[in-house]
Amino acid sequence: MFQKEKKMDKYISVITNFGCHYSCPYCIVKNNDLHIPKSTVERLDSLISEAERGVCNWISLSGGGDPLWEYQNHKDWYRKFFDIATDYKIELHTSIPNVKTFPYFFFNRVVYHLHSYDQLKTIKRDGNEIVRVVFVVTENFTEELVDKISTFCQESSEIDELSFRQMVDDHYQDTYYCQKYLREGHQKRWWYIEQCDYNLYYCENKVYTEYKNIGVDQEKVI
Repeated sequence: MFQKEKKMDKYISVITNFGCHYSCPYCIVKNNDLHIPKSTVERLDSLISEAERGVCNWISLSGGGDPLWEYQNHKDWYRKFFDIATDYKIELHTSIPNVKTFPYFFFNRVVYHLHSYDQLKTIKRDGNEIVRVVFVVTENFTEELVDKISTFCQESSEIDELSFRQMVDDHYQDTYYCQKYLREGHQKRWWYIEQCDYNLYYCENKVYTEYKNIGVDQEKVI
């Protein structure tokens, strides 16, 4: 269940904004009023040059919304992305499983962001991709719930990896729910991700080193 990433692996995260359901209670964008620009096909043009500049070997799709929101309206964007990213390992972060006709199997890894135990039962592998689920730890989490989630993932044939990460509150401050317990289980039963800016962020032909600064120099769009 624990496939350690090579030390040389380095990611550039493409921050998309196609819109979102905005139903996750811990949404960092909504709760902190972040200004993520709308995604356009044209502003994928600098992605590969920026990945090369950053010596990245992974390209990760994430969001200021969900990358799969209204996918049918954004197929041109994905066609271009798949076309230009052929020399890279690619990863998708989404909270929307089972979108009809979406080629999850194009990705080396798909990361599903879940916020309830029951959602684990909806996760299905589409091809040979690595499947990871990640939970943002909120004040409602207990050690018992963490164990229940971990046991389900260990017994699942659809899920390969499990991560927990701390919530960022509406003042852009880290929280520390169940931190001691999660640290004790790190790389034994799950991955525990401490909050930090550990990737380069690419958004509309610009690169940022801090998520909170994405789009600060552009007009508010959400």
